[in-house]
Amino acid sequence: MRAILVGINSKNDFFDIDYSLHELKKLAETLDYEIVYNIRQAKDKPDPATFIGKGKVYELGELISEYKAEIVIFDDVLTPAQNRNLEEILKIKVIDRTYLILEIFNIRAMSKEAKYEIALAKYKYLLPRIGLMREEESRSGGTSGSLSNRGSGETQQELDRRHLADEISKLQQELKLIRKQKLSQINRRKKNSIPIVSLVGYTNAGKSSTMNSLIEYLNADNDKKVLEKDCLFATLDTFSRGLKYNNLNFILTDTIGFVSKLPTTLINSFYFTLEEVKNSDLIIYVIDISSQYALTEFEITYKVLETIGANNIPFIVLFTKIDKLNDNKSLLPPQILNYISQNIKEEISYKEYNFTFINNKNKAGINNLAEAIYKSLSKNFLHLYLEIPYTDGKIINMIEEHAQIVSKTYLNDFVLYDIYTDEKYYPLYAKYEESYGKEKIA
Repeated sequence: MRAILVGINSKNDFFDIDYSLHELKKLAETLDYEIVYNIRQAKDKPDPATFIGKGKVYELGELISEYKAEIVIFDDVLTPAQNRNLEEILKIKVIDRTYLILEIFNIRAMSKEAKYEIALAKYKYLLPRIGLMREEESRSGGTSGSLSNRGSGETQQELDRRHLADEISKLQQELKLIRKQKLSQINRRKKNSIPIVSLVGYTNAGKSSTMNSLIEYLNADNDKKVLEKDCLFATLDTFSRGLKYNNLNFILTDTIGFVSKLPTTLINSFYFTLEEVKNSDLIIYVIDISSQYALTEFEITYKVLETIGANNIPFIVLFTKIDKLNDNKSLLPPQILNYISQNIKEEISYKEYNFTFINNKNKAGINNLAEAIYKSLSKNFLHLYLEIPYTDGKIINMIEEHAQIVSKTYLNDFVLYDIYTDEKYYPLYAKYEESYGKEKIA
């Protein structure tokens, strides 16, 4: 389907118009739209009736005719009134960025939770647009999906609105149950002192590829690998895998990718998915170093985490796709370092933030990433050798629940434990230390 993209360039806009339309083009191509033209207008705020000015609407109409376009896609959210007015004037289907992303997510959703989240976001988006949907159905001579012809005029719109409201309520209840189960899993991991590491970043930055590289490098079961595909939003589900490095167990989580102008309905629907990131002990910012917008993409990722209160968690900055790196990217790490300095901490260094690089094609750099994860997670861990008498059952149970056990040997009067544990538990274990003593992990 031939499409024309439309955006406005405001001096108050955080996003560069070239970047924003470039991303919109990639999103549209994900649904196999053929982009035949893009149009922009310098405007401080959208026109309340048609988003762009009357002159641009006329120009857009001419372009639709010239390029035989079948759909127009706006880079920002359109109000129901703007959407209706534009379709009446242009006599063509008009959608916005939010609708486009919802359609992509609808195709990509695989798990029950993701499908529910997408349906919830879509219904919330459609609820104030019932009238517009009815008009489109009337013009096309049919009905769409669950909205049936049970009446006419305003009464029918009210019936449709009530139907969507009921569906929203049902989905919210279903998601509440799913999220309760997931929260229980998170709490269990925390109780067992198993660190959680989350991969976050822009869509198609290489998060899933990095996860699979780590799984392979740490000799984990290949069945643990996740889908990796060179496209936007290859997966919308959160995948968690148990891994081990240098006797340190941790949970590695692959999260949903971000885009600029992520619709509010989607942020709200995926809030719990993002909430999992808040429970992380370490965040890995995955950045496609070959992207000409890498700095902007890092800023967008950081701002999303800031929104959910996950921006103060220790992190590693990981640059992927270094096989595509060219000379003009040599200043990129300092640029991001400078951004972190201005927005996150006053005094920082490369070492502190573990800037590291990886080529997921040949696995170059994977050893450095594994070591960086290990060093960050083990900062507050102690390596202890303990002799626990069988009579001290509570301490044995605590070790079994909260420590990472390297080995245990059953002797006549006690159990000899070789463990890694959070230093906060040391006062409870101090008197049981075996003659080897304790050592803080370097």
